[in-house]
Order: sequence, then structure tokens, then C-alpha cells
Amino acid sequence: MLASLRALLTGIIDYAGLFPPAKLTLDQAIRNYARYRQEADAWMLGRFVIPAVRLADLESYGDELFQSEPPFAFTVLGRGGATFTEFLANLRADLHEIAEFRKCHGDRVTVDVLEVRLPPDLADPNAMDSTENLWKTMRVFPAVDLLVFCEAPGRPNGLLMQLAMLPGEGLGFKLRCGGLEASAFPSSQQIAIALRACLTAGLPFKATAGLHHPLPRFDAEMKVRMHGFLNVFLAGVLAYVRDLDEEQIRRILDDENPTHFIFGKRGAKWCNIRVTTAEIVAARSAAVLSFGSCSFEEPRADLRALGWL
Repeated sequence: MLASLRALLTGIIDYAGLFPPAKLTLDQAIRNYARYRQEADAWMLGRFVIPAVRLADLESYGDELFQSEPPFAFTVLGRGGATFTEFLANLRADLHEIAEFRKCHGDRVTVDVLEVRLPPDLADPNAMDSTENLWKTMRVFPAVDLLVFCEAPGRPNGLLMQLAMLPGEGLGFKLRCGGLEASAFPSSQQIAIALRACLTAGLPFKATAGLHHPLPRFDAEMKVRMHGFLNVFLAGVLAYVRDLDEEQIRRILDDENPTHFIFGKRGAKWCNIRVTTAEIVAARSAAVLSFGSCSFEEPRADLRALGWL
């Protein structure tokens, strides 16, 4: 494994086996994750993705699965809400679930990421009091030691503008890159806009859904072009390090030719744009973090087929 590719892919896949299209039972998913942690490719594995409402269901696995090192790492999905009032009430419940889970399992687990889908009246900068309410809501998270990734209910531009204006750290942006129908897949231009906006605002970026393959490909069943996770994250890294504009990012996102992606010991490049291995490590840590996938097997199989794993 070449050092630059390993740097790009380390901890990149948050395992979301509970969610469609896999939609496994909790027992199947958590045992899969426990097994993946022991395999040779475990270095690619990130956190286990679980809704806050399901955390208590893991209590019986503590003595069986949560004894191995390193501690089991979790990303928690918040309940969300249709309105700001509902969202705030659900958020209190989410934080209570997380506190109880930490108390139950101690240092055998880590819960350091919360992902929340914001209601329209909180994500829209034109809605009355939305920016003030968002600020009041988000300033609580450093106190509970959580990095919070916010997802917009519709187009992300308004939410990105708001997040960029909030003081302090501990916030990031989550972009949905696909789903169960063609309309759920954003265009390459939309992803490029979101990536560029996150980098400009200093917001960590993570993705979810639709990134099943390293490179873009057309899905005949869904009749949609699926994005490649290698494209998205190398584009993010190169944009972070080399200050690429939206058009340059889009071109990387659309590239299906594996020979244009070159990985070596000291660095990587796409066409003539280069980045060192050290710069990849720094960008992944600060700016482009991970993506949620209901499969850990499929991305690995594709990487092997390309000769990259």
C-alpha cells in the first residue's frame, strides 16, 4: 500500500450498516463492525453510525464486544425535528442518550461526533431568528465534547452561510451525496460548491450516502451517475492544499479515468496537480473527514479491482 493512498483513505469509511440499502439488524451491523476492526483493512474503518435512540440497545454488547482495543468509536445521528422547537427538544433527548451511553460503557467507547439534520426554520438564513437560534443551539456542543455535523433539509447554501458566521469551533457540514432514488444525487457542480464553501469557511466536511465506489459510474438500475468517494476526497484534499476553485474541483469529481490518479510514497497527484503525503494527512484531519457507507465490503472490493488495495 502506497503511503499517499493510505493517508487519503485512513479512517475514511464510517460504517452505516443499519441504514439502506443494507438495512441490517443492529446485531448484524455491530458484529460486522467488530469483525472489520480485526481485519487487515481496519485502517480504512472509521466510526460506527447509530441513531441516538438506539444507543441503549447496545448495552448487552458491552461485556462481549467492547473489551477490545482501541475503544469502539461511534458517530451518533440526532433525532432532528420538523421545527426549531421540536428539534431543540429532540436535541436534549439525544444529548441525554449520549451521556447515559458514555456513563454505561466508560472508556471502552468513544462518542465524539453527532450528526443532525436541521429543520427548515433553523437552516434557512431568511427565516425569522434562525441565525440567533442556530447560534444558541450550537454553542452547547463544546461543553459536551462533541463535533457536530449539520445537514441541510434542502439546498445547503443557506446553511453553509450561517455556519460560517458562527463563532468558535466544533461545527462541520454534512453533505448527502446520494440516496434510494436518482433525485437524491447532487450534481458534481453542487458538490464542488459545497466543498469550496466549507474550505472557505473553515468548516470540516463529511459526506454520506451514494459513495459506494471509488470512481464515478452510471447506475443502470437507478438511472443516475453515482459519485466516486476517491474523487470527492482527493478533490477536497487538493482544494484545501492548493486552493482550487469550483471548476477545478468539479473536473476532479467528474473524472472516471483511474490513470489520472497517481499515488506514490511521498505524494499523490491528479493530472498535474500534486500534493505531498504529509499535506494529505493534514487535510484529512482538518477539512475532509469521512463518509458514511452501509457497506465496508463494496468499497474495498472496488479498490482491489483497480489495483489500489
